[in-house]
Amino acid sequence: MKLTPLKADLHIHTQEDPVDRVLYTARELILMAAVQGFEVLSITNHNLRTFDRDLFCFARDQGILLIPGMEIAIQNRHVLILNPPENKAFTDFSSLADLKRPDCLVIAPHPFFPALHSINGFMRPYFKMFDALEFSHFYLPYLNFNRRALEFSRESGLPLLGTSDAHFLEQLGTTYSLIHAPKDMESVFSAIRQGKIELVTKPLSPLQMGRILGRFWAWKLLAKKKQVKGPRRY
Repeated sequence: MKLTPLKADLHIHTQEDPVDRVLYTARELILMAAVQGFEVLSITNHNLRTFDRDLFCFARDQGILLIPGMEIAIQNRHVLILNPPENKAFTDFSSLADLKRPDCLVIAPHPFFPALHSINGFMRPYFKMFDALEFSHFYLPYLNFNRRALEFSRESGLPLLGTSDAHFLEQLGTTYSLIHAPKDMESVFSAIRQGKIELVTKPLSPLQMGRILGRFWAWKLLAKKKQVKGPRRY
C-alpha cells in the first residue's frame, strides 16, 4: 500500500523560546498547523526542549505527530537536534557523533546564510555529523542563499529538508517538506536520511520579506534597549 506523504515542518519557534520574542504559544502553533494540514511538527526553541506528554497528546488530538526538538549553539553556530537527549552538552561539532542513532536527527539550519550563527565554514569539515541540510523559507526569487545548500547537498549526499523557521504565524506553510514515511518518529527520521522527501517552497515577495525583517529587527532593537537601560537607580 502506497503511503500518503506527511506534511512536515521541523524548525519552528514559539512563545516559550527564551531567546527570541515570539507571540504565539506552542498550543496556538499546533492549532494553526492543524488547520493547514500539517501532520508532523517539531518545536525547536533555542536551548529549550518545549515538549511534554500533555503537549504531545494535545498535538496528537489535532492529528499531528509532535517530535521533541531544540536549536542549540555549538561554537556559536546553530544546530537543530530532533529528539535531543536530556541534560547533554555539546561542546564542539565532533561531539554530535554521539547522536548517530535511529532515534535522533541532526539538521544544519540555514547552513550557508550570511549570518553569525550559520554554520558556513564548519559545514564541509563536519558534514558527516549531520543527517540533513535545511532549505529555508527566507529567500527572494533573485536572492537565495539556499543555492549553496542545494550544491552542497549534491556534493555530500545530505538530503534537503524544507522548513519555515517560523517566528511569526505568517511564515508557517511558506516552505515545508512532504516526507514519505509511516507516522512515527523513527520512520520519519529514517525517511529523511534516505532522502524520501519532497520540498514544497516558493520565494517570499519583497513585501513579505520586508515585513518579516522589520518585525524581527524591531524586536531585537527593543531587547537591546532594555539591556542598555537596565534597572533605574535612585
